[in-house]
Amino acid sequence: MKKIVLLISILVSSVLTAQTKFTVIVTNGNFNPSNLTIAIGDTVEFINQTGVHWIDGRTATYPSNPVSFDNQSQSGSGWTYTQVFNTGGLYDYRCGIHTTTMFGSITVQFPASIDNFSNREPFTFFPNPATNKIYFSPSRKINRIIVYNTTGEQVLSSNIVDNRLNLSTLTAGMYFLTIIGENEITTKKLMVQSN
Repeated sequence: MKKIVLLISILVSSVLTAQTKFTVIVTNGNFNPSNLTIAIGDTVEFINQTGVHWIDGRTATYPSNPVSFDNQSQSGSGWTYTQVFNTGGLYDYRCGIHTTTMFGSITVQFPASIDNFSNREPFTFFPNPATNKIYFSPSRKINRIIVYNTTGEQVLSSNIVDNRLNLSTLTAGMYFLTIIGENEITTKKLMVQSN
């Protein structure tokens, strides 16, 4: 038991000290990249290169965001705004000035090394490889699934209906599923085959 506690302590300390800084460039019309997947404790630096903008990730705008973030006080041009994400989950945001055209999202993942020591049943799905649909075990609540291709581009984002996910829009190849549940996020590999 002492060895397990020591191992968990080492993993937690290594996760907490291994934070990464990501940069999002804000320009006229877009955020680049517009979708990020990061770990708890990572930093996102928004750099406004051109135009008048402000980051709006407030829970008043996006009630499902775990925590509010914004830089409305810096509204204008030529600013840099830094946000550390210490709470896991999916964060949506937009430009507070271009509210109908500039959007982004940040998925903050829980450390996988700590999740391995959880007593919870892991998220399971079948078949894998799949063709048109995959089915999830009904024993775990899933809030949302985000699918990324091997270059990190988000290709699908969906809520789960009847414990299944429709894959008909995906071409054959390997993908990564980010499964967002209650207080946890897990990433798993998925192979999609042609019919």
